[in-house]
Amino acid sequence: MATEEAEVAQATQEATRGGGIGRTIGLGAGMFFLVVAAQFVTGIAGCKLLPGLMPGCTAHEELADKDGKESTAKGKAKAKAEPKAPPIYQAFDPPLVVSFQDQGSMRFLQVTVEVMGRDEETIKAVQTHMPVIRNNLLNIFSGHGFADLISRDGKEAMRKECLTEVQRILKENTGKPGVEDLYFTSFVVQ
Repeated sequence: MATEEAEVAQATQEATRGGGIGRTIGLGAGMFFLVVAAQFVTGIAGCKLLPGLMPGCTAHEELADKDGKESTAKGKAKAKAEPKAPPIYQAFDPPLVVSFQDQGSMRFLQVTVEVMGRDEETIKAVQTHMPVIRNNLLNIFSGHGFADLISRDGKEAMRKECLTEVQRILKENTGKPGVEDLYFTSFVVQ
């Protein structure tokens, strides 16, 4: 019995002497809060003292506004912040169909194309000039080989080439490219 009491007393002394898990958790939590506080303080202080070195810092813009001058960075941010009009899509109907030779056999491509603009003028211009746009896109598709038509990179290169051509046609006829993007919504090669 005496030995059991001695063992319990010894275990109690060791637990109180070293601090145990409670002390470790307390130190860890203290260090965590110290690091968080340091990040917060240096973020604010660093932004005020060294705004050019702190990415995303707006302190220099606020100071410029107090002087009655608008900073160029804020002017650029306002220009970027202006919301764009919602996209308007125009499908080329019927789909474009092209035949071409590949190693002695006849192959066919059927592709549905849609263009994206942000105003009705652009969509009307696409509709007005649809015959020349379709003609030029057919020429682009027929000028590519089978390998270009089945690879992802080849399709993406053709998509960009088609977009450039549509923008060129619109700019030539309306004075502005108008169309922001072009998509292949269906692409079948046989």
